[in-house]
Amino acid sequence: MLRFLLITFLFIVLGGCSDHGNAPSGFEARSVTVGETTYGYRVFVPKDRRPDEKLPVMLYLHGSGARGDDNMSQVDGIKRAIAPVQEKVRFIIVAPQCRRDTFWAAQEMADYALAALDQSVKEFNGDPQRLYLVGFSLGGYGVWQIAAGNPGRFAALVPVAGGIVEHPIKPPGRTAIIPSVGEMLDSPEPYKEVAKAIGQTPVWVFHGARDHDVPFQFSRNIVEALKGEGRNDVRYTEYPDDKHQIFGKAFAEPGLLEWLGQQRLNK
Repeated sequence: MLRFLLITFLFIVLGGCSDHGNAPSGFEARSVTVGETTYGYRVFVPKDRRPDEKLPVMLYLHGSGARGDDNMSQVDGIKRAIAPVQEKVRFIIVAPQCRRDTFWAAQEMADYALAALDQSVKEFNGDPQRLYLVGFSLGGYGVWQIAAGNPGRFAALVPVAGGIVEHPIKPPGRTAIIPSVGEMLDSPEPYKEVAKAIGQTPVWVFHGARDHDVPFQFSRNIVEALKGEGRNDVRYTEYPDDKHQIFGKAFAEPGLLEWLGQQRLNK
């Protein structure tokens, strides 16, 4: 009986933290087929967008807690982040959902996320010169790793509370990872190899100094590696009193959205 009550309590508490059972308002449901598998994703489009207006497109990679295939849970974090700054959100936002027991740099998940991005750019007349990759926690790792595996694809990167090599959620095997990224991570200097792959892509990194889930040193390491490649323009914001849950704070960081909207591939 006690076990039943505990499971019921956890179901109510955890279920109340997402949109289960209700379609996320403002995020339209879409699907994309890669190979023989069809995946769901969500797309946010500003309500006042003109049909002929080419808006930048943000690919948002959620954290580990939203993994699954309900095509709803992945928008919880980004919805909360948008709310306080919605008048500044002049982006189309694409939100795929990472499957359980895998990670964003797995070849399957990376292909799916990029296919959802491409399909959204085409459907909503997005600006292919302003594609941004943004992610939190597991998604922060995805930002670094997918960007490294697809150099020159994105006009800007915003990894929040992420890292490169060490991760508390172990991938199910290196064979699943993007091959070129696997080689970088297995090299003697993985941070340096990832930094070289990212090249001159503009980056704004965020981390909390009291983060016990993904230590802030992980972000410091890749920032230093980028600077070691001659990058003096890398932006790094570290919140001294914050722990892991900083995505909303980072998204509302003064100047971030304005900076992001100015980044273009042809620059």
